[in-house]
Amino acid sequence: MAIGIEALLLVGLGGSIGACLRYLVSGTVPLLKGLPTGTLLVNVIGSTILSTLTFLSVPYASFHLINIGILGSFTTFSTFAYESFKLLEEGRTALFVSNITLNLLLCLSGVYIGQQIASLI
Repeated sequence: MAIGIEALLLVGLGGSIGACLRYLVSGTVPLLKGLPTGTLLVNVIGSTILSTLTFLSVPYASFHLINIGILGSFTTFSTFAYESFKLLEEGRTALFVSNITLNLLLCLSGVYIGQQIASLI
C-alpha cells in the first residue's frame, strides 16, 4: 500500500496537535496518591474518542488527521508502560497494579462508550 503525501501531511499535522494536547493534559493533571493520573486521563479520553470515530467510520482525511495523527500521539501507551514499570521498580506494588487495572478497565470502558455514542448518531 502506497502512502500518499496528503495522508502523510495529515498524520504529521495531527501528530503535532496531539503531542501538544498530551503535554498540556498530562502535565496539568496532578498525581493522585502517587498514581500517574495525567497519563490515565489521556488514555481514557483517547480510547473513547478514537473508538467513537472508528465506529462512525469517519472519512479518509479525518481518519488520518484525527485517528492516526492527533489521537495516535495524544494517547500514551509507552508512557503508561514506563510509569507502571517505574512504580514496580520503586516497590510501589499496589500503585503498579492500580495503574494497570485502571488504565485497562477505563480505556476498555471508553471503547464501549465510544461504540454506544456512535450507534446513537
